[in-house]
Amino acid sequence: MTLFWILAAVLTVAALLFLFLPLLRARAPRAPVSTEAMDARVSVYRSQLADLESDRDSGVISEDQFNTARVDLQRSLLETSERQAATRTEYGGRSLRWPAAIGSLLVVPVLAVLIYQGYGAGASGLDPQARAPQQAAGEQMDGGVEAAVMALSARLEDNPDDPEGWALLGRSFLFLDEPRAAAGAYAQALRHGGDQDPDILTTYADLLGSLDGGDLSARALPFVDRALEIEPDHANALWLAGLAAFRTSDYETTQEHWQRLERQLEPGTEEAQLIRSNLEEVRSRMNNADPNRENAETESTVTVPPQN
Repeated sequence: MTLFWILAAVLTVAALLFLFLPLLRARAPRAPVSTEAMDARVSVYRSQLADLESDRDSGVISEDQFNTARVDLQRSLLETSERQAATRTEYGGRSLRWPAAIGSLLVVPVLAVLIYQGYGAGASGLDPQARAPQQAAGEQMDGGVEAAVMALSARLEDNPDDPEGWALLGRSFLFLDEPRAAAGAYAQALRHGGDQDPDILTTYADLLGSLDGGDLSARALPFVDRALEIEPDHANALWLAGLAAFRTSDYETTQEHWQRLERQLEPGTEEAQLIRSNLEEVRSRMNNADPNRENAETESTVTVPPQN
């Protein structure tokens, strides 16, 4: 803890030196630019600009050369004007270097602490001992979830005829980011009576599709079809069935499933807008795939169905 405060103090002093020393460094006064001199330079600028315009009109210089020379003249005049304004400010009042230096000395440490408390580790970072209970609580929560999963798994081994329990175990494995273990739990749920539950069937199908790299036709589709046999208007099953057909370019089947899904969604919701957009994409592809349709080449700027 003492080492932390020593390092913090050293870094704060170093930061203050970067701000403090340049403010205190004496600067040689610059002679103010008089109004008469400024007027003379404006007059010279106008004369030179007129000469450039005459040379351009007579063909001595090109338009690009004229523009380059004009920019150089304007830059020179602007620098003179800015120098005059800065000189007036410097000579018109007292220097603000000392107040700025003192303000930096007071404000920088305070801001450093406030920013650290707001965006860093906060009070627990200033006192590592106070952070220990928080870390212990996080580790205890993770250990508690794993312990609960192990206990549920042991209970299901003794009493396997519980499809809802297996589904809960699968969701727990998903929470722990173990998709293969989750798929195994859902397979057990189907084996022990869950094959009549469309929610379990579609969740298992979705998991299989993810494990197969998004290919729903390899292992997942039979479970989607089974869910639709049990509940023809099951929303997730309609979505997955349409998505599987879309990825095999069976756009008529895709349209059939997603139109049934669209009728179940409340108009104006994000889900309804997504399905409508996807249906427009499907119709566009159907038109492009049919050589007998007129105006088959249509632009499509709709959202492509997401990958699993």
